[in-house]
Amino acid sequence: MIPAFVIAVGAASAATFLLAYAVLAAAFGRTPIQRRLATLQNFTVRRETVKEAWWRRLIQASGRKVERSELLSALAERSAPLLDRLGASIRPADWLAVRLYACLLTVVVLTVLLPFAVALPLGLTAGFFGSNALLRSRIRRREQVFADELPGALQLMISSLRSGFTMHQSVEAAVKDDEGPVAAELRRALSETRISGSFEDALERIGERTRSDEMLWLVMALRLQREVGGSLVDVMQTTADTMRERSYLRRHVRALSGEGRMSAYVLTAMPIATGLILYLTNPAYLNPLFTEPLGWAMLAVGVVALTIGAIWLRIVVQVKA
Repeated sequence: MIPAFVIAVGAASAATFLLAYAVLAAAFGRTPIQRRLATLQNFTVRRETVKEAWWRRLIQASGRKVERSELLSALAERSAPLLDRLGASIRPADWLAVRLYACLLTVVVLTVLLPFAVALPLGLTAGFFGSNALLRSRIRRREQVFADELPGALQLMISSLRSGFTMHQSVEAAVKDDEGPVAAELRRALSETRISGSFEDALERIGERTRSDEMLWLVMALRLQREVGGSLVDVMQTTADTMRERSYLRRHVRALSGEGRMSAYVLTAMPIATGLILYLTNPAYLNPLFTEPLGWAMLAVGVVALTIGAIWLRIVVQVKA
């Protein structure tokens, strides 16, 4: 027979995963085309009333309450640059509400496993900063996809330029039917150019948001070509070839360092998995860690040492191409 405690822990973990997945899918799951259509609907005279999901209405209502507090509103604005880098349509106040709900949910789950005095601070810390770590992870993946897709988009622009299109027309043709991060950022640059400013400045802001050295090089090449003259197609072709070689080298280095990254993940997860298995199979063996002051100190030292080790392993296996 499976103990009732194990069943409760499994059910709580599954419920936590499903709720977190639903909240993140509602906040970030929409494609750029869907976000653009949602923005255009805000300016229509008549809109069809579509009933939104309950979790989205809950997040939006909580975000409005966050905006009423000056302290919480100031705290929420600190996440605005990260959300801008992600290209998400969620407001900073709504994202702060998501982080607060993550804190509450993590505390509830940890209360099943740990004493409340330990679960409360640990859950608040893990929920608040863990959600932000997840956001940064999504940003890094988006930046990686941007760097991989940029040479292909630039090659499409070069083909359009050779066909006689202007720069703006070639960009529009390259991003017309695409939904990736490169298309979303270039569409934003075109929109900014139509309002005010130069296209090179808009591309430079893209490079700053996505932390893309290749985009900054492209801006530099376009500005030099405008000042000294020459063939724009040849300049962009040279830049595209350089980007393609750097992208190949980056993927090659990532493949070679895959074993080291997997080893880092295993070494980091091994103490956590071992402690969880011992707690489920023989709780009395680990009870002193949660009931005695010396056990609390040992647990704190272990968490700090594990965090330092995980950071160190990440630095060792991270290779920048």
